[in-house]
Amino acid sequence: MLDFKEELKKYKPVMGMEDVEKSIKSDEVKDVMDLLQYISTKITERNQQS
Repeated sequence: MLDFKEELKKYKPVMGMEDVEKSIKSDEVKDVMDLLQYISTKITERNQQS
């Protein structure tokens, strides 16, 4: 049988919704920056070949 009081003592709250949103937004910004850097590199390479 479960001892709910003991289980509640073990409980640790998960990341708050605001923290999750910030984490997702920072990942999205990083992804966009990675794409822009990739595009910039490809354009530079193409211009050097011309």
